Amino acid sequence: MLRALALQLLVLFSLSTFCVHSACGDDRPNFVIFVADDMAWDDCGAYGNAAIRTPNIDRLAAEGMRFDRAYLTCSSCSPSRCSILTGRYPHSTGAGELHLPLPKTQTMLTKPLMDAGYWTAAVGKWHLGQAVEEQVQYRQGSRPGAMGNAWVKALKERPAGQPFFLWAAHSDPHRGYRPGAVNPPHDPSKVVVPPFFPDASRVREDLALYYDEVSRFDEHIGMVLQELKQQGLEKNTFVLVISDNGRPFPHCKTRVHVPGVRTPFIVRWPQRVTGGQVARHVVSTVDIAPTVLELAGITPLTSFQGESFVRMLSDPTLQIRKYAFAEHNWHDYRAYERAVHSREFCYVRNWLPGTAGTPPADAVNSPTYQVMLEMHAAGTLTPAQQGCVETPRAEEFLFDVTNDPNCLVNLAMLPQFSDQMQLMRAQLKLWQEDTEDQFPGEDALTPDGFDRNTGKRLINAAHPSFVNE
Repeated sequence: MLRALALQLLVLFSLSTFCVHSACGDDRPNFVIFVADDMAWDDCGAYGNAAIRTPNIDRLAAEGMRFDRAYLTCSSCSPSRCSILTGRYPHSTGAGELHLPLPKTQTMLTKPLMDAGYWTAAVGKWHLGQAVEEQVQYRQGSRPGAMGNAWVKALKERPAGQPFFLWAAHSDPHRGYRPGAVNPPHDPSKVVVPPFFPDASRVREDLALYYDEVSRFDEHIGMVLQELKQQGLEKNTFVLVISDNGRPFPHCKTRVHVPGVRTPFIVRWPQRVTGGQVARHVVSTVDIAPTVLELAGITPLTSFQGESFVRMLSDPTLQIRKYAFAEHNWHDYRAYERAVHSREFCYVRNWLPGTAGTPPADAVNSPTYQVMLEMHAAGTLTPAQQGCVETPRAEEFLFDVTNDPNCLVNLAMLPQFSDQMQLMRAQLKLWQEDTEDQFPGEDALTPDGFDRNTGKRLINAAHPSFVNE
């Protein structure tokens, strides 16, 4: 009788557990993470750019929480995405350089979600390689113009009564640009030209086309928000908007200072997050994976190197970390840089001072950079516009990001900042020791794969991403 009673209790417990996490009703949150491809943190209305049309992103910020000191772990597409999904820094994933596939040994946050009963989907740009495809249940690519429809289709086809995780990865606003992304297009005369670009007609036209693709990304976000509302999922869906790196222009993409790795970071979750809040302490995209698992009631993986920011969702004044860290490895060109970001300062250590800070090959081919090269040859670039072409470069940089968010004035050599320099150096050293990161030597770095002036592929390019092309 005791055995029979025990068996009955076990069956009842199993059924109750099934009901909690099945069609009987599951109150765990759903997750939708929107990832822009090469969008600057401040190129939307929510972060102060009134010249660009982003009504859906702006609405999410008004209805949720905007993070003002959010940083990526690098400013390269695939290493950044691999880092976000594994909760590990790029050099720790085995995919720290552009186009390197994420090894099968790495566990993405989707795997424990699947094991716990979540339906997982990755729709849009993948860029992670084939070895980890089995760690999502539904994967679908899409053309940029049809991305919103592909995201909505995934939501319509999801299993009923099952919580879900949707990795909604756009390919906007990545280059190359063509007119017609949105109607009406942005007016070049009204774009905001950062001080590190020349205010020239070709630059304005280039920025206007980039604005168009940011707006298309925003339009597709709106399609998903509408679908969530129609399905009655709006209140208990955690929505996050981020970018994978800075805008695809000089001084931005691939760089580890603010224009390269600061990201838009907006959370809306009506059931738990009060609208209209702003979090001003530092968070990192390496923190997303442990946060998602904690909210799903899953123990974070021991492999995670980030910190959950769950507590900030109820109190944005809390500080979960003082520093965020970023790295620059091979992305078309040989590189090795590391950065430490605090709320007030950005410190950059550059191991290759003899190498120019050339932007990635797609930006080298851009109208903006070609204008800058022409002006450099004519001697008409301003000091703020010299950063990508000057050599030698400094080995260390320190920027006051409150007063100089564009990172144009290097304070590293000023005596009054010597204590701050020592502090940031010490933080970098500790992080590198903790994550087993060290400069391998110049001879061990992957050489340039493209010409630095033309962006053309070099015949002797040896990067693994070129193998079997």
